[in-house]
Amino acid sequence: MAGTLPVTRTHDWSGLPPELLQIITRKLPDISDFVNFRAVCTTWRSSALVSNPPPQLPWFLQRRDSLQGDLCFYSLFSGKIHTIPSPNSLGNWFKGPAHDYILLYNATSYEISLLNPLTDRKVVLPFLDIAGPCPVRIGPDPIHSEECVVLSGNSSDFKTGILALYQPVERDWVVIEECSLHNRDAYYNGMYFVNEEETGATKVIDVVTRKVVHIVPPPPPEDDNDCHHSPRGMTYLVQSAGDILRVFLHDDELLQVKDSHFHIHRLDFGSENGGKPCWVKISSIGDHILFLDQDSGFSLSCKDFSGIRGNSIYFLKLQSQDIYEPPFYFLCRYDIEEARTEPLACPLANGGTWIVPSLR
Repeated sequence: MAGTLPVTRTHDWSGLPPELLQIITRKLPDISDFVNFRAVCTTWRSSALVSNPPPQLPWFLQRRDSLQGDLCFYSLFSGKIHTIPSPNSLGNWFKGPAHDYILLYNATSYEISLLNPLTDRKVVLPFLDIAGPCPVRIGPDPIHSEECVVLSGNSSDFKTGILALYQPVERDWVVIEECSLHNRDAYYNGMYFVNEEETGATKVIDVVTRKVVHIVPPPPPEDDNDCHHSPRGMTYLVQSAGDILRVFLHDDELLQVKDSHFHIHRLDFGSENGGKPCWVKISSIGDHILFLDQDSGFSLSCKDFSGIRGNSIYFLKLQSQDIYEPPFYFLCRYDIEEARTEPLACPLANGGTWIVPSLR
């Protein structure tokens, strides 16, 4: 009939089966989508538990002045910028990379704490006599589980390096003095892996006995090319799928993005070198992705994230037009198979770190 309005059909989306809702939530790799999903209705909210979130891609957290209260994030999945107020971060420097919680350090009071940058929940850790702490590892949900927090830094008199491990159950620090410390070290399964800056060797230290159990020589020159003694680069130790990787970034601020590249070795505990630990050069890390900032890094599998390619490295490229200009940062992706670096469309240029976001 002329003039009759079309019938609008409505659907009661709150009546979807809980099993289907749970399947949908597992396909939300960006925490902002997870938050929006929970806001639809009570039924959807009850099917998307904060205690059991879907696997999350990291957000890049931009470095900012300690007097600024807002935190600025770049979502790797959506390409969007998120700004979140964080009163608890005021007066503190933050450090990463990390899962769920970043490290806060107050250079005036020497207070060390953990902060969930999405919820602004802050947890103060016991006092530790350390200057300029950097995370070696902050495991997923370190507040509610037995995941440990591992830091490196200097003693307050700057006479020695310090490795410190904190476990929530004991509410105490295990401290190891180690003079050859610098950033970009690793911790895995009760062992510290520390690069000696002068020799390029890697010390393996048992946390329980506090003794050096192995000293692994650097890769031979024919494998490492200009890596170890080159001033134009940085060496990272990163745990990935149970392996310890030695990841050398060949770069400096005057190199173009396309000229930045990596050399990667895996720590072999004897099968390749007559029973002695050694570094073995590799050309692939499989379906894993490395996320590196200026101080450290971590690894995730790409299996849980549709459209995200593995065998790659996301990192910060320091760039300057000439030696008289202040440098800035590009967020870049390195394709290991193709040995190719490409910049990402991220407008944040002040540097920063990676955080796997969580509402816990």
